[in-house]
Amino acid sequence: MKRATIRDVAEAAGVSISTVHQALNGKSGVSQATRERICRLAEEMGYQPNALASGLKRKPRVIAVMLPSEGGNNRFYYPPIWRGVREYLESVADLNVEAIELPYTARDPALSEEIVVLRELIEEHRIDGLLTVGHMDALSAGEWDAMNRDGIAVVQTGSDNALSHSLCCIQPDYDVIGRTMAELIFSRIPPFGSVVLCAGNPKWLAHSLVVRGFDAYIEENGIPNLVYRNYFWDTSEAAYQAILEQIRRPDVAACCSVLSQGSVLMGRALEESGKAGRLLAVGSDLSDESIDRLRRGVLSNILQKNPYAQGYLGAKSLVEYLVQGRRPEQRDVRVGSEVVFRSNLVMYDKGNYRSLLI
Repeated sequence: MKRATIRDVAEAAGVSISTVHQALNGKSGVSQATRERICRLAEEMGYQPNALASGLKRKPRVIAVMLPSEGGNNRFYYPPIWRGVREYLESVADLNVEAIELPYTARDPALSEEIVVLRELIEEHRIDGLLTVGHMDALSAGEWDAMNRDGIAVVQTGSDNALSHSLCCIQPDYDVIGRTMAELIFSRIPPFGSVVLCAGNPKWLAHSLVVRGFDAYIEENGIPNLVYRNYFWDTSEAAYQAILEQIRRPDVAACCSVLSQGSVLMGRALEESGKAGRLLAVGSDLSDESIDRLRRGVLSNILQKNPYAQGYLGAKSLVEYLVQGRRPEQRDVRVGSEVVFRSNLVMYDKGNYRSLLI
């Protein structure tokens, strides 16, 4: 049988996870009646504290989580990452780990208020670990070196920043994603049909590596089709008009995007041009907008990069190292990616971004 978790006890008792933690550990803030009820339920359910608790230290371990926020244009990709981080941390609430969330909205994290807060936390030696994205380049090489000397553990998601001296990087296999996208496209259109490729930011590995895999498939298989490339990576009107102009070309038979924002603009352009359902269209990343367009047949497929698993495993790797001293077995940790069709959309619908591949 599945081992009861602290969350199971909290749900059975109708209280928060923190209340269960306080009750089972003799902490103040819980009435005696509630404490006795929680202890009785925990015993009846066979709840045992997480095995990692054997490595627990008296001093709380504090981690900073600096990721793009869940709002604005970030809403197309980052909510599942945050959900993965939070749900893992909730599942190990008995490990005495505190998280300081630093969601930044600025396009350039170096200009954000959150980077100022992070620098203060580092300088004042108030954090033991940092979970962030690989393209967060607001810190200098000297600052990363100082974190390394001070013993601040770093885990990255999405892409690798070699300057960070990270324990590991949790990311999908972008080369495979690019090859899969190319096969989905070129196996279903004639050799004379052109393709619009929303290629994102060539300076970001998460985008450029998908494009590299896409191009490798073309070269290895002698694909003759013409590819129009678009290097916008925002949702500005200029980006939209550029995509719309390309999709309207009479020779275009398909379109695809390596990034979530490009997928949203691509879907909008297909609808405005009247080519929705007529062009093969492969998007990236599940969002409310892309799910709706897949359901209505505007998009043919969506390549899911498994952001929930990136957040979950990123938090897990960092906590296990800080609490138990367990280093990841490898620095490059890959999560599985998936092709989403209308037929299997039910697995991801209504915000259920969890993957069976965790």
